Formats: sequence, C-alpha cells, structure tokens
Amino acid sequence: CAGRLGTLGTPAEPVASGLSAAVQSVLDALPGAAVLLIPLRTATGEVEDYRVEAATPGAVDILGRTGRELVGSHILESYPSVAGESLWQGYLKALGGEPYEGEPFVHEEVVAGVTVTAAYSVRAARLGDGLLVTWLRHDTEERQEQRLADMQRLGNLGWASWNLITRQVDWSSQVYTILGREPGRGAVPLDLLPDLVLPEDAHALARAVSELARTGHPFDVPFRIRTGNAVRHLRAVAEAVTAPDGTVVEVHGFVQDLTAQRSAELALVDSERAILVQRGVLEAERALAARLQHALLPLPSRPVRLRGLRVEVAYLPAQAGLYVGGDWFSAIELPHEAALFVVGDVAGHGVDAVATMAQLRFTAKGMVTTGSSLTGALARLNFLLLHSRDAQSTATLVLARYEPAERRLVWAQAGHPPPLLVRGGRAHRLDRPAGMLLGACADPVYESAEFRLEPGDRLLLYTDGLVERPGEDIDAGLDRLAAAALAGGPASLDALLAAMLAGERRDDVCVLDIRVPATGEE
Repeated sequence: CAGRLGTLGTPAEPVASGLSAAVQSVLDALPGAAVLLIPLRTATGEVEDYRVEAATPGAVDILGRTGRELVGSHILESYPSVAGESLWQGYLKALGGEPYEGEPFVHEEVVAGVTVTAAYSVRAARLGDGLLVTWLRHDTEERQEQRLADMQRLGNLGWASWNLITRQVDWSSQVYTILGREPGRGAVPLDLLPDLVLPEDAHALARAVSELARTGHPFDVPFRIRTGNAVRHLRAVAEAVTAPDGTVVEVHGFVQDLTAQRSAELALVDSERAILVQRGVLEAERALAARLQHALLPLPSRPVRLRGLRVEVAYLPAQAGLYVGGDWFSAIELPHEAALFVVGDVAGHGVDAVATMAQLRFTAKGMVTTGSSLTGALARLNFLLLHSRDAQSTATLVLARYEPAERRLVWAQAGHPPPLLVRGGRAHRLDRPAGMLLGACADPVYESAEFRLEPGDRLLLYTDGLVERPGEDIDAGLDRLAAAALAGGPASLDALLAAMLAGERRDDVCVLDIRVPATGEE
C-alpha cells in the first residue's frame, strides 16, 4: 500500500482526478482511522480549510460519523475550534513537506447542547497536493472501565455473570467487597449463591435461582448475609441469556448493598411505631381528660337565669393537637341572693391540667360560698398551687360577685384578660385591679374593683383563646372582640364566636356572656 501511495504524487498523475479515487481504493482495505485531506486555498494561496476526499471504513470522528460519511465534509465546518491551534499549524508544516506527529490532546465539541470530549494523537504527511492524516483515539476503553468502576462504587453494587455451559463465573471486584468474600477464594457458582446468605433468606433466593435457570424468568430478590458481627442487607438482580431453543446458557446480573437504606427504613419504621404508640396514649389521655372535663364542667344546653341575670356559656376545645386544656368556668347562685361568676385558665394540657382545673374550680366555689372575700380566695388559691404536687403549675383567673339588690359587681383577677363591658352602644375593657397569675410567687398582692350594672348591659368573661392569635399583639385581639360584640347587637353568643374564631383554634376557649335584662324584659 505504501508503495502504491508513493507513486500517486508523481507529476505524471493528475492529482485532482486520480488521487482521491486511488487513495480511497487503498483506504477501503486498511484498518484504523485515516483520511485524505485536500487543502482549500484563498486567491492568495493561503489554506482556509480542508476537504475530506477519502476515508478508511474505521475512521470515526467525534460526532460519530464513520467511513465514507466523512467524505466531502470540511474540517472547519465540523471542527471550527481547531483553526489556529497546534493541529492546524502541524497540517501546514506537513503540506510544506515536514511530516507532523502531534502530542496527544483533548478535543471538545458541543453537540446538540451536550459537550463531547475525546483524546487523540494525530499524524499527518504530505501526499501529492493533499495530506494523509491518521489518528488514534485514546482511553475510550479505559474511561468506560473507570466509569463502570465509579458507578459500581457510588451505587454500592457489582456486576456478575455465570456461564451455565462452561461453568465460568466472572465477578467484578465490588461483588467480593459487598459479599465480604476474599477474591483469592474465587467466585461462587450461581446454584451455590444461596449458601452465602442467612438461612431464613436462603430458600427464597434458591427458588428464584432455580426458576431462572429452568425457565429464564428474571429475579430481583432481597437477602441478608452476616459479615463478622454485622448483618448486611443486599439485593440480587439477574436475567438470562438463552439459546435459540430457549435453553438458558448464561446469566447476567448485579449484587447491591442496601444496608444503609434498609437501616434508615427500619429506623423510620421504629420511629413511626413509637409515634403511633404515643399517639394512642395521647388519644386515650385526651378521651379520659374530655370525660373528666365533661363530668366536672357540665355545660348548660341553653341560657340560664342567675339572680336576675341572663347567662350564656360556651366552651370550645382546641382543634389543633391531641390534648384537652384547662379552661373552666363557674356560674352559681350564692347565699344571700348573690351570684358568683368565675372564668379560669390552667397552663398546660391533658389530665394534669384537668385535675388542676377541678381543684381550683371547686376550691374557689367553696371558699367564696363560705364567705371568703374574692382577694382572700385568690391568695389561698395561689398558696394551693405553690404547694401542689406539681409546683410548676400556674393559672389565670377572674372572680366576680354580683349583688342584685344594688346591681353591684365586685371583681378581682389573677393575671387574666380584662372583662369586656358593652353599654349604650359602646364597648370597653374594664381596668384590671392588681393581681399576679396564680402559682408565680409566694406573696402576691390581689386587689378588687366594683361597679354597677345597668339594664341592657352585657358583660363578657373569657379565656385568652378567644382573643389571642400567633404573632399578633393581645391588644389587637381585645379590640377585635370589642368590635365583634358591638356588631352582634342583641344576637346570641354563637354570632360572637363565629366572628372571633374564623380558622383553626389553637387553644381552648371559654366564655361567660352575662346580660342585664333591659327595662321591661323578662
């Protein structure tokens, strides 16, 4: 071939017509990658590009074109980035008669938006007026092997193949690592693979292997092995290669280590189970607390009359969470034609809060009924909380004693939101007398205040769940309550609650709606 190509450049041979055809006939029989390039020159004789005139069948460019698909293409049209580079300068030197053999280089092109990279070594020699260029693409196989190794390492898996005819077994190094098997001991035949796993998993894997060898049915089977003192969770996936008659002749597959994922799944299952158990406990506690609350704090089904006042009560549990709160009320008639109104709120939720609520409710009623002053009752309730079994308990409270003969209301409070008085088309909060929340300190000061109720007055005692919203100042909620009380007019308590509690309730709500009948009303 070299001798034939050497004669093609003699002056007796017309280059343009005979060279490319003759070279192509020779290149058709050659292995490897080689092309004949014809320089394309400007009017001044400078080389502006090269055209491929002939190519070997094994020539493949970076775009994937092969053999004669390359013929007719221009170098700069396909590879514009080589202009002016060392390869371009090497081609020019070769045209001058000096053979070019470049160092390996990396060539990069963007194809359909994807960067394609390859490493090449290029040789070029003059042939007539053209260049015979050969190249060698490097590291393709090495890069593929590296990519496969990286994939196995990152995916924690290894490939395996079993030839059922020759009994040859091939494992990647990662399979030995996953199975904890020394490479010197060799790979294991497919039918003996179940011997490596825990006895309780061996039957399922053996059945899958037998089915694959008999029918070619693929399998994907989880199993466990013991390495040292640890148990590892693995997965085997395999498929069959069959002969024309359907006989399974070879099996390809992989083994993957799922220990980390499985450990996370088991931890999640344990956590979910614990959450379900805890939720069950909380739901049972909520049900118990709700029953206790209902027994200790029965709600009247309709407004009641107490010493000439119309009293309506509402209690709404929180919609968020599983706990029952410690909000409570009392509205009872006292000896000597008086009435007692109480609204309280124990910090916390659940059975403990309900128990503290019951303790405060019955103690307050008992003390006021037997003649204690309101401030004295608050001081004793504070002492009770400080010396209870849960010394961290706190509570807020408002107490009001009504004397109908004078329509006089005396009240005291312990860290509780102020009552709202609606009178003559106006609503305002009562100025609170001094009083710290119960359970906060050993020697609090409690004071009382009093005023006269007038016909048509409306007085609202409530817990903070009615007016508090997350991220909002309490005064905004109190102003909203005043506006809702005026907008509702003589409507029932339901209208007020609907206006105040749009959306999810995050806390319990307890309200006493006390009205003085207007003149002429029953």
